Amino acid sequence: MKYKNILVAYDGSEGAKKALDNSLVLAKTFKSKLTALWVGGFRPYYHETVAEIDEENKAIDSFSTKMKQEIKLKSKEAGFEIEYVHLQGNPAKLIVEFAEKNNIDLIVIGCGGHSGLWGNNLGHVTDKVSENAKCNVLITRK
Repeated sequence: MKYKNILVAYDGSEGAKKALDNSLVLAKTFKSKLTALWVGGFRPYYHETVAEIDEENKAIDSFSTKMKQEIKLKSKEAGFEIEYVHLQGNPAKLIVEFAEKNNIDLIVIGCGGHSGLWGNNLGHVTDKVSENAKCNVLITRK
């Protein structure tokens, strides 16, 4: 099977870095388009004040900038273009929806580990993506 559009779920964790490495190998092999997607901003709780929301939004923006810089550096090192996309909301749901809307042939996602921005509050994103995606899903191990 030849993959034309590959999506890598990227959150900066060790598992995501491994997924990015694997997705680069596949994208180069198949001459595919490669998109790195970070879904941040999912709030599993309510804030008490507007100041708390503003503070968290600043953290999200800062983290997104960091993810974009990591992807840009990896792209330069590999000599291969990687598009970076940041969405806000439920990670598993948005990864699956993005894949469907963008004709993704393969989702590459790391197993375990989170970026550290919210710890383990995000749930089992890898499991949910693998259960709900309509395309193939490659789960990479650390």
